[in-house]
Amino acid sequence: MDEKSPKLIPIRSMKRKRFPQAGVFAALLILAGAIVWAVANGRGGQGAEPYHPLRADLEAVWTWSDPEFAGGAQLAQWTFRWDGSARLEEAKRLASGLGIPLSGPLSEGSGSIDVVASDSTYKLTLWIHSQQAAEQAADTDADGKTGEVAGKDTNKVADKDTNLSSAQAENALYDVVLLLDAPDHADKQAILSEVGSVEKAIEHEEIELRGGFTVKGTAAGDGAGAQIAKIASAKEAEAYKDGSTSSLTYFSDKLGSKVQSGEQPVNLQIAESVPKAGEAPELVIGVPLITGDYARQQE
Repeated sequence: MDEKSPKLIPIRSMKRKRFPQAGVFAALLILAGAIVWAVANGRGGQGAEPYHPLRADLEAVWTWSDPEFAGGAQLAQWTFRWDGSARLEEAKRLASGLGIPLSGPLSEGSGSIDVVASDSTYKLTLWIHSQQAAEQAADTDADGKTGEVAGKDTNKVADKDTNLSSAQAENALYDVVLLLDAPDHADKQAILSEVGSVEKAIEHEEIELRGGFTVKGTAAGDGAGAQIAKIASAKEAEAYKDGSTSSLTYFSDKLGSKVQSGEQPVNLQIAESVPKAGEAPELVIGVPLITGDYARQQE
């Protein structure tokens, strides 16, 4: 399997229609909150909530959104993501449990590895990235010069880190990002089955990965987001609007997932584009927050 230059939090180009250019900055702000959620969960931050299976939340959001997407929820694009940290052997066992063969150099202290596994139905992508390598790269970028951070010589530290003892290597943490893209027009039961398989593998290895999902598609009409929030009995927590994009974040007791935003929990984010004349609005839903790159313009 080919190796690529990995990114800790990859942002991928999608083929779906994007928000108008004027709404890009608003959408990127939405992404910023999602990235904070991913990093907090991966590093065990205070914003992280205990792992909660996504299947129940998936069923709820499917039911709520089905009449609000043009053609139903089956025509929307469903993407699932799990983030967290694991020791290298745990990450290897997780990959094996998911049927993902790891190829190329994968040893303690080697830096990072990028693995992509695909089958005829689902695309499952696994990123494994050394926290140590990321920290060293950040130290280098901070001063523009290897071995210097804020005027201090760190060459000795770097040498020590690149020659880990067996005990240190065994306990070194790696950032893990797992993505699952459902195929076009997949039915609910097929998606539930695949998500269940991933969650079973995560639970078996007892790795603390926090999950979330994003669904996006063409809205059936105006007010789709408000209707979903109403059915979810959701309480609005945060809002952002500009001339072409609106994003509202809520908390719903009907969802099991949640993440802390400031002093309040949130678990449902809904974004809508304001369409130009003759265009249909785009609807994006995230649990507990929207993640992905729906704001990125197709080149």
